[in-house]
Amino acid sequence: MARFCTLCSSSSGNSTYIGTSSEGILIDAGTNCKQLCMALDRAGLSPESVKAIFVTHEHTDHTGAIRVFATKYQIPVFASGGTLSGLMSCGVLNGKFKYEIITKKGIAVGDIFVSRFPTSHDAKESCGYRVELPDRTVGIATDTGVLTDDIFNGIKGCDLVLLESNYDPDMLKFGPYPDPLKMRIRSEKGHLSNDDCAEAAVKLLESGVTRLVLGHLSRENNTPDLAYKCTHSFLKRAGAVDGVDCELSVAEPTNTKHFTVF
Repeated sequence: MARFCTLCSSSSGNSTYIGTSSEGILIDAGTNCKQLCMALDRAGLSPESVKAIFVTHEHTDHTGAIRVFATKYQIPVFASGGTLSGLMSCGVLNGKFKYEIITKKGIAVGDIFVSRFPTSHDAKESCGYRVELPDRTVGIATDTGVLTDDIFNGIKGCDLVLLESNYDPDMLKFGPYPDPLKMRIRSEKGHLSNDDCAEAAVKLLESGVTRLVLGHLSRENNTPDLAYKCTHSFLKRAGAVDGVDCELSVAEPTNTKHFTVF
């Protein structure tokens, strides 16, 4: 059985486990090594079960644990060439663990095949991932200011998709952030709003996606309830019934739930 678990998902830290009950991969490793290990333990996993880390981009909320975690447990790291360059500049790649560019052809880690697609974010070469397990396929698309054709083609038809629902437009507009930061978040190199996510969710449902997890919510500019209600309303208007035509959920900042087993 395939297993999926967001170990952490917010503007403070992001890491997702995809695999089986015994081994799998991480998409990103934010927070720090101690917190990541605790999150794995809560999910019933050991660090040794992680066979590779795939990085979406070099920002610290996606990479904070990598240097210590990958060194301690000798876990290989894969990313785009631009992201590896960014990680090198940040001092994450310390020469004590293996790292490699994942080309557009993708790479196999045991029975798991991982391919990447470009996203639109203010990073050197950000990407999302399509993860093909023996019996299920998972898509990861966060940290993008717009849902491009490349992203849609990368995640369409997956059994489960983790999709960014970063901010509520009104909360961002009237919130405490300075104007330049608000502009950055709203830009095509920023993040997806709840409305952007909801529109994408309808298209994904039409492509065959039946499980949607809303992730990377801003702690300051969003709430789980707002994110859920927005996408739920769009799906309902499209004629979809939650729990029948699709399963919609919101990733918690720190995982306290069991795996999604599917």
